[in-house]
Amino acid sequence: MDEVTRVPAQLYGTNREFAIRALTDLEKQLLEYDLSSELIIVYKTLAQLNLYTEDYSHYMKLHDKHVAYSLAVAKAENIFYRFIHQLGLYLINRSEKDFDDLVMMKRELSNISEMYDSRRLFVYYSIANIYYQCSLPEKKEGIKAKESELTDSIKKIEGIFEKYNQDTFYQNIRFIIPYLYFSVYQQSGNQLQADIYYQQLKASLPEICNRHFHNYILIHMLNTKIDKYLTDRNESTLAELNSLLTTKTEIDLNEVFHQISFAKFIAVTHFYKKEYNEAAKVINKLRNNFPLKKYTLADVECRLFQALQYCIMGEDGLCNQIIASLRRQLADQEQEWIAAFTFMKMLKNALKAVDLRKKIKRVQALWDQFQQENKGKHAILQFVRMDDSIIRKMCNPIKG
Repeated sequence: MDEVTRVPAQLYGTNREFAIRALTDLEKQLLEYDLSSELIIVYKTLAQLNLYTEDYSHYMKLHDKHVAYSLAVAKAENIFYRFIHQLGLYLINRSEKDFDDLVMMKRELSNISEMYDSRRLFVYYSIANIYYQCSLPEKKEGIKAKESELTDSIKKIEGIFEKYNQDTFYQNIRFIIPYLYFSVYQQSGNQLQADIYYQQLKASLPEICNRHFHNYILIHMLNTKIDKYLTDRNESTLAELNSLLTTKTEIDLNEVFHQISFAKFIAVTHFYKKEYNEAAKVINKLRNNFPLKKYTLADVECRLFQALQYCIMGEDGLCNQIIASLRRQLADQEQEWIAAFTFMKMLKNALKAVDLRKKIKRVQALWDQFQQENKGKHAILQFVRMDDSIIRKMCNPIKG
């Protein structure tokens, strides 16, 4: 890169042949590192140095080609980060428009990647595709069949990062490799491999937490970590990094998906540690800080999760208040939110003053019904697992 800064001066040197040889050597290095913007400067200077020879036309064509390629890379980079942002919006809202925009961005990124034989474009598209496959609830079921294909892509990305380790972009995104493996293996059900890469993630987490630009890596890792807990039920593993996360992670208030997901993760860890009051406080603080009604799915999910904590603690008034508010909000959309209405019915039944055994049986039946109905784009609270002890605690009029 130091040599690139000196390229324009080559045009005004005293030895033309030496300048051409130096620029030709630099061209080879820049091609190797896929640095299109820098190649534009080199080709422009080589063309000017060959103004009176037949090579002028050759270098101008290369200049124009890399101008187009550089614009394509810049566009792909912009789409990549917009895609990450759009994916978060879809996950907290699940609107058709958000999904259509997401698919369009992924398709556009794929088209640009196919136009050029470019490592950088391959990296952008492959990461976006893995996020897409592993994050969307409707795609997760097909991950097992795609495990080999997706891990092959990660291996190729890893090889690129290792070979071109002086590239600034690759240097600063290398932390994503163990997360990608962890995510794919966890969603495919390959728990042994998922655990191996989770241990690697733990080692790199202190550095990731301090880099705000890596929040999207951190947040998707935490969401996958919840999936891991729902598989292995290892409570200590779920919450083991919370002290580091809560003290080191900085998320801007404008990063809505990251804020909601981070709060949800902390609340979920409290819930499974039976710290129901703490879980309710985390969600309540989130709701006070953000206008969640703009993001319907996140709003419904957070309020129902908070109501569940109140139900378990015996805070009947607070629980009923949330239920009444949600019923009014979703009154005209009951068919779309049928699972949410079943969950509210379950909470209401748990609060009734009736025979305990009959109440437990009724609440269990409604929980089973909720699980059957809770599918598709309006699926909520998929991070909640209710065993007999939780149901009994919900139904028992004597809390403690």
